[in-house]
Amino acid sequence: MPGDARPWIPKAWEDHIQRLLKKRYAKPTGSYQHIAPETHGDCGLEGFAHDGTAYQCYSAQDWATSAQLLTKQKRKMTQDIGKFISKEAELLTILGDIKIAIWNFVLPYWSNKDLLKHAREKQTGVRDRKLRHATQDFRISVITAEEFEVEGRLLANLDIYQFDVPLPTPASASITNWMKGKQNLELVANLSRKASIIGSGRSDSQKNKFLSRMVENYIGGNIVLGKLEQELPDVYEKVIERKLDREGDLEMESYSTTLVPAEFFASTLKQYKTELTKVAGISARVADVLAREAVSDWLLRCPMEFE
Repeated sequence: MPGDARPWIPKAWEDHIQRLLKKRYAKPTGSYQHIAPETHGDCGLEGFAHDGTAYQCYSAQDWATSAQLLTKQKRKMTQDIGKFISKEAELLTILGDIKIAIWNFVLPYWSNKDLLKHAREKQTGVRDRKLRHATQDFRISVITAEEFEVEGRLLANLDIYQFDVPLPTPASASITNWMKGKQNLELVANLSRKASIIGSGRSDSQKNKFLSRMVENYIGGNIVLGKLEQELPDVYEKVIERKLDREGDLEMESYSTTLVPAEFFASTLKQYKTELTKVAGISARVADVLAREAVSDWLLRCPMEFE
């Protein structure tokens, strides 16, 4: 489905999109105009470009099903297009000689094609009124932040936009199946051996919880890595480069450390998390998720070894 279903506070979503738009229309200077609601009220759009493209942001709150989301999005589109029509006189003073050709409804996520049908109905309503601030071929588009991939990368590199997703929680059955998979048996054996050393003196029950948690961190972290690669490939490359650099030092550190295994494990996780927080474009939460993924990966393989 288009977009990302993660929750956005309305003001945070609008601020994020405004930053993307100002990056998109950075040249020539002044080709995009943000309409601050406190200066002009709500006229059914939050910004426009000199090419006749307008933008209205919306992040639905408190929805649990696709039907609920559709209802909220259709209602909001109806309200905003209604204002775009009724505020013709005011919009003429704001737009000057610019006529709006495309009205973009910018959403974090949408999931039902009926929203596009609704957009066509509202589009026809605008055309039929022959508004002085809209072109005769006026159209409505439904878009998400996926339309701003290039601008998102630029902001991430400046650490203005930070990739942030919650840690996925794989089902217990998925973790069990992964651990029993033939291709993973050697990795699980490595992890089990190291878990016994790290948790020396702990019960079998505690050891099994540790094993499951490490595999959960590994699987969940890989899901987040996949999303990061898709959304911000430049930032993904920086994360992988940093992971490989750290991995290259681990074998020698594992051999020469004076820390007991449990302390070395905890120290490695803490230090690597600190390193990842320095990567521009990812949130502190994602840095934590990816640090846990890396440490579990190093335990499953052999960069982090214990005698």
